[in-house]
Amino acid sequence: MHPLPMPGVPAILKPVLAAVACLLVAGCAPAVHEEPAEASSIEALAMRDVPPNPLADTQSRGRGVFHHYCVICHGETGHGDGFNSTNLAVTPRDFSSPDFWQKATDARLLLAVSQGGPAVDKSVLMPAWGRTLSDRQVREVVAFLHTLAPGAASQPSDPAGDARR
Repeated sequence: MHPLPMPGVPAILKPVLAAVACLLVAGCAPAVHEEPAEASSIEALAMRDVPPNPLADTQSRGRGVFHHYCVICHGETGHGDGFNSTNLAVTPRDFSSPDFWQKATDARLLLAVSQGGPAVDKSVLMPAWGRTLSDRQVREVVAFLHTLAPGAASQPSDPAGDARR
């Protein structure tokens, strides 16, 4: 590397002055202004702090998880009539049953989904999904199950308040 020709400037200051000159030149370059692209509808929703309907949003995500993992036994509409149900010794839970919803609590549903049927004194054929699904996905599935209740007016209960049931 050849030293910059700067007559009368001590050699020790030359690198400092060269660096300052580079910064000045870079700072004087014309700025390129780009018009911000309009956000897509998905990006616009992602930028919101709160979805328009948080419960519906949670239930929608839960529907996706249910359809991926649970439909094979519980069926598309949660009647316990999935493709695999005829091969099981115990009929899968019918989530449209009023009797089921009179006794159901979110705490027990969360436990059944995450730890399997034996955790709630039910069939060993109900697998534990707690190592496959995140805690959030388990809660979303439980929220979705409420949409399968008769009249679909059921709202998820507060798991902490399930002692009253």
